[in-house]
Amino acid sequence: MGKIKASEAVVRLFENWGIDHIYGIPGDSINTMVEALRKRESKIKFYTVRHEEVASLAAAAYSKLTGKIGVCLAIGGPGAIHLLNGMYDAKMDHVPMLALVGHIPARLTGTDYFQEVDTVELFKDVAVYNKEITSAESFPTVVNQAIRTAYQERGVAVLSIPDDIALGEISDNIPQLSTVFEKKTPGLVQDDLNEAVALINSANNPVILAGVGAKSAKKELKEFAERISAPVCVTLPGKGALSDKHPNFLGNIGKIGTKPAYEAMKSSDLLIMIGTDYPYAAYLPEGAKCVQIDLDPLKIGKRYSVTVGIVGDAAKTLAYLNEHTTPVHDRPFLKTCQDKMATWWKWMAEEQDNRKSPIAPEALMEAIESISEDDTIYSVDVGTSTVWSTRYLKLSGNQDFIVSAWLGTMGCGLPGAIAAKQAFPDRQAIAITGDGAFAMVMQDFSTAVYYKMPIIVVVLNNRQLSFIKYEQQSAGQLKYGIDFGDIDYAKFAEACGGKGFRVNKYEDLQPALEAAKASDVPVILDVVVDVDAAPLPGKIVMDEAKGYARFASKSVMEKHKLEKMPPLKTVMRRFL
Repeated sequence: MGKIKASEAVVRLFENWGIDHIYGIPGDSINTMVEALRKRESKIKFYTVRHEEVASLAAAAYSKLTGKIGVCLAIGGPGAIHLLNGMYDAKMDHVPMLALVGHIPARLTGTDYFQEVDTVELFKDVAVYNKEITSAESFPTVVNQAIRTAYQERGVAVLSIPDDIALGEISDNIPQLSTVFEKKTPGLVQDDLNEAVALINSANNPVILAGVGAKSAKKELKEFAERISAPVCVTLPGKGALSDKHPNFLGNIGKIGTKPAYEAMKSSDLLIMIGTDYPYAAYLPEGAKCVQIDLDPLKIGKRYSVTVGIVGDAAKTLAYLNEHTTPVHDRPFLKTCQDKMATWWKWMAEEQDNRKSPIAPEALMEAIESISEDDTIYSVDVGTSTVWSTRYLKLSGNQDFIVSAWLGTMGCGLPGAIAAKQAFPDRQAIAITGDGAFAMVMQDFSTAVYYKMPIIVVVLNNRQLSFIKYEQQSAGQLKYGIDFGDIDYAKFAEACGGKGFRVNKYEDLQPALEAAKASDVPVILDVVVDVDAAPLPGKIVMDEAKGYARFASKSVMEKHKLEKMPPLKTVMRRFL
């Protein structure tokens, strides 16, 4: 009977699970695992990143795009701590992740050894499975259970691995571990389906709110919306569940949403929530009946009073509703919503028609869309880039849109594009990010260069944290602590071995984008955008209006330069 190192047995187990790549940084306490990966590099690609946070954010993005488990790796102590941001992103957006974390030798645990951190305690809040490996013999079994739990619970599994235990030898005749996994989803309850059908058939003003859970049911959602002639609003992570160009589409709700979506919600007599745990109840209807569809029973009724809850798969549920609800061919409510949305698109087109310099972010989004492909993957960062992308990019049914939705962490755009290109090398990957967010992870543009990933990174450069500026204004506060010095990101791109274009004038924008699209290396478009471009909410509510008024008053009274705002007439017409 032969022997094999425990680390090598685990890597073979990864292969059986279909894991073909890992993001991370080698180091002393995880080097035994890295050595095992080196021996199987033809099967599992190891991507060395420049910061562990990028490793975990990329792993989370990969899982959002594919549904497969994302894997990241780091040493114990500082490396493990750096992983936390991406791990929380995976936790809060409910995607499976496996984090392999080095640990000091088991015999030294508890001795206050160099870089000793209690990683099990550290990861207690973020993980659905969190174990320290205690023996070489149990290592493969624990890994197997960790992966199964991450898939089933849609969360993060963490393994703290003392390097001496990974080095231990075990029998190469270990019991065969099953890597066949079928996610257990609850069966649909007939009584719930019947009640839902009755509610839908009797509604006059139904509105569909599609979340990220509806993305796995795009075909069924489209058919359902058309069958019952209902408008469709989407949550931020749900963007792309229905094409933005569909006649029933009303856009996002909430602060980054559209005015027609807000008004439709307030006029609705039936809210149909599909795969969403949308938290901002103030933007939902007041007193409407509600049908909620979700895989997780804990989400049913969590945010909004539910009349009927259906625990189950969105595609299967919608397929049933498409067979049993009564088709509606003429719904006045939908026609009213469509008319309002046509007006909204007209307003947005007017904003995008701005050909001035510095460049309007709205016009930039139109230019990006012009060079995008039918199956482009947009990895959007957190900040004003989120608002501009969500509001102005019109996604087709084949394009993907990923963002750090629930954690809302800046710096997710670049790692998401890296993950997109790794997962789908033949698809166009475009990261859209502000200069504040990009600067947090910019070192890993060199990772894309090194691994020959021809991504496009569009940086909205306004030399400030502009989203925070408008948060301060909406609260009636003067701007403070949001400005910083300029960086020429185009020169940085060239220094890393990629291509860079600094775009100051509108007339240079389209040629730069065309050149980026044609490039076979990673590109940064450093676009100098209008510092005064205001990402106002789709519908300004009273508290926000009062806040803006207080800000304007303080700006005058304290002799500050009043930030440039859209003309009052425009604000009144479009956002109040």
